[in-house]
Amino acid sequence: MNRALTDRVNLLEHAGGVSQPEISSTPPANASQTREVYSVSFTKSKTCGSKALPKGPVAIWFEWYAKTPRLWDVCGGRQKKSAYKQTVNYMKLFLPNGFHLDTSTATYCDQVLRFGQEAEANLLKFFQVQGTKRKSGSSVLKQLRKYYHEGKLNGLIEAYRARVATEGIVDPAPRETQDLFTRK
Repeated sequence: MNRALTDRVNLLEHAGGVSQPEISSTPPANASQTREVYSVSFTKSKTCGSKALPKGPVAIWFEWYAKTPRLWDVCGGRQKKSAYKQTVNYMKLFLPNGFHLDTSTATYCDQVLRFGQEAEANLLKFFQVQGTKRKSGSSVLKQLRKYYHEGKLNGLIEAYRARVATEGIVDPAPRETQDLFTRK
């Protein structure tokens, strides 16, 4: 009885906004019935909640450069735009040969994907050396920020600045979205 009541209260708390007519006043006989009766209320999509980026770095990279209209022009969520911009800028550090992206070529999306995969592979190798196992967007960004503040990315940042100075990087994104590491 107590377990069924506890399960029902938990389901009601998590369902949030379920009106009284949808729920009977008598609890089901056992906990499995409780889950079946209230499973419909969990199919509702969340409009807010976790701000985590569930995508991997290569997906963020691809969406930043290949999605039309471009995220830097139309992204409604400031936090999402900022997180994507920072993730992409950190990923640029892990392209030792730089990159050239030309939006007018027929293979633009293929180039974006190839550079994103290369950056992600180098990023994950760096994480492995550092003893980090993070792979999804938000956790990767959080770890990169930590490494940045600890100074573990200083060598990569200096190499990136050298590539920018020698025009080893051709980036179609606006200048204001790329200047994370070009300032001293």
